[in-house]
Amino acid sequence: MNLQSIIVTNCIGIAMLVVLQISSYLVRQRKLPSDRIFTAMIFLTAAACATETLSFMVDGKSFFGARAAAFITNSLAYAINVTVSYLWCIYVDLRLYKQESRLKKYYSWLGLPTILLILALIPNIKWGYLFTVDSANVYHRQPIGYIYYISVFLYLGFSVCVRYRYYKGSPKTRFFPIWMFLLPIIIGTSAQMVFYGISLAWCSVALGLVGTHMSLQNELSYIDPLTKLCNRNYLDHVLAEVSRKGTTMGGVMIDIDFFKSINDMYGHSVGDEALISAAEIINAAKPSKSLSVRFAGDEFIIIARVDSEFDLINMENSLRNQLDKFNSSDRTPYKLSFSIGTAIFSGKKTIDSFLNEMDDNMYKEKKSKHCRSTA
Repeated sequence: MNLQSIIVTNCIGIAMLVVLQISSYLVRQRKLPSDRIFTAMIFLTAAACATETLSFMVDGKSFFGARAAAFITNSLAYAINVTVSYLWCIYVDLRLYKQESRLKKYYSWLGLPTILLILALIPNIKWGYLFTVDSANVYHRQPIGYIYYISVFLYLGFSVCVRYRYYKGSPKTRFFPIWMFLLPIIIGTSAQMVFYGISLAWCSVALGLVGTHMSLQNELSYIDPLTKLCNRNYLDHVLAEVSRKGTTMGGVMIDIDFFKSINDMYGHSVGDEALISAAEIINAAKPSKSLSVRFAGDEFIIIARVDSEFDLINMENSLRNQLDKFNSSDRTPYKLSFSIGTAIFSGKKTIDSFLNEMDDNMYKEKKSKHCRSTA
């Protein structure tokens, strides 16, 4: 790979990152820790594209400061290599668990190899055990230098383990596209590790970051920002798939009774808290490998694979048990009440008739409660 190709490849990488930084502006306004980590990875990857290009430009050249430039640019490339890999692990954890407390507990020790590998670059200038720059100012990678590539793959493997552990035995919707990031990096880094002189690694990282950002837009499209449940858009997608395959599924529609009264009496911020509490109750009650959805306003739906009406009765009983547990805790100034309607969705029904049946059954209970309240 000649110098011109290396410059073009890394310039393409930088261009992709500039577009990514601009297009992710609105997302970054959330100022979440995961967004800050993602931004840091963008800037470090752009810096790596630039320093790697400079390292090839000074390689074999003879001018004042060329040797120092070779050591500095190559050392920076090595340091950024492991740093971005470590930040990726933190990013995966924050995106999935959304708990900053986990960082201190698990990731302080995970950062030790990164710190040691960065510090190891300082004495390398004198002893050259990672890479050397000969009298002709030509870079030579030493066998021990491969530990930096190995560390990258270990960090990437760790991120896969984190994702697997998070989703293991869990019905969580899998929007996080980890392989969109990993596959380009594995291919590009492996090629560059085996064949020195080609430049694919950092352009591959840039491509992985762009792919990750694009795929994560599904989360913004399909997740309700308040309750963190799936929204109506995702429900439509799932029901269309169920209808196409002819699978039999059960549905439970839940409506919060007298929700307007909560808003009127305590304000809309408390009303939002009530919606979040309802979502927590629903998540605690629903079967494993089922889908919970904020359907509209104060209405929710659970979609699960069922064999008979008996399974729907069990789901309804589980909801009422969790609701009683919440109300008995006295942790809020209000009590929640649910009206519930169920239906079975099979190939004989349309999506609209399935939703309407749940809605009709739910409103039978809701109407009786409102009649008692009026009386």
